[in-house]
Amino acid sequence: MKKGFTLIELLVVIAIIAILAAILFPVFAQAREKARQTSCLSNMKQLGTATGMYVQDYDEQFYPHRFNCKAGGSFVTCSQYVNNPDAAKFTGGAEGRLYWCFLLQPYIKNWGVFACPSNPNSFTPTAGGAPICNAQGCTGTAYGGQNSYGHNDAWLSPAGAFSGATGQPATVALAGVPRVSSTIMITDASYYGVVPDVYNQSGNTDISKLNGNEAAFIDAQGGQYKYYWKNIGNSNWSYSGGEGGNLKVGNEAAAVTLGKTRHAQQINVQFADGHAKAVPYNKAVGDICLWTTDADGAHPACN
Repeated sequence: MKKGFTLIELLVVIAIIAILAAILFPVFAQAREKARQTSCLSNMKQLGTATGMYVQDYDEQFYPHRFNCKAGGSFVTCSQYVNNPDAAKFTGGAEGRLYWCFLLQPYIKNWGVFACPSNPNSFTPTAGGAPICNAQGCTGTAYGGQNSYGHNDAWLSPAGAFSGATGQPATVALAGVPRVSSTIMITDASYYGVVPDVYNQSGNTDISKLNGNEAAFIDAQGGQYKYYWKNIGNSNWSYSGGEGGNLKVGNEAAAVTLGKTRHAQQINVQFADGHAKAVPYNKAVGDICLWTTDADGAHPACN
């Protein structure tokens, strides 16, 4: 007579399967995230190649994070937004600003490169070819090229040149970047602008590398820029309402925790010479040598 499984034997088998699943599922999740990080890094390498072509076409000047479209001192709709099928979604402001994604897109021909698969807020292209930001905090079309990558908004795109968003940027020359292979152009981010944490709000700043001028230099860009390190990775200071939102002063630990979720505490970065690699989140946020062009004074510790 053929004997079947007893209840105890069946429970043992189920328990073994459950244990194996508990062991393997995290491994599978890590493997999936590693694949997403690799895809995201590939995007950045393509952006780096496009940056090199842009620099050669524009007299060795790096692109800024945006240009303002104006006529007679007033904002006008940028040509990239004219006749866009999603024009009804414009809510004011963004359609008068030409962001860096539009400056690089002609060299790439693919809007998908601007979206990191590890960022739940990344934008997607519309039927009209212009990306629409699909998450909280977005205004108009392609607002800043967010939500996947952020530009070095102090040294490679000095925001203060906009003079309250009414001026035009002071572009940075290739010759003005003494360490092109180690100066960040863009990072994983949830907003189009990022800066390092020079006030050590995160607790990750390498104080020994500061020359003492960084805080004043960033503050000169605008009072909000000292907090833009909270946009790095999947942290979303700008999206969550700035200092009135979830990551306001006193809640820096939450910004750090959220920032580290992009690639398991790693941040992909693209440097001014075009190459890209992953660096630890803490280093991306706290190492001034990855950001400065010495426009705020010499940084001997970076040489």
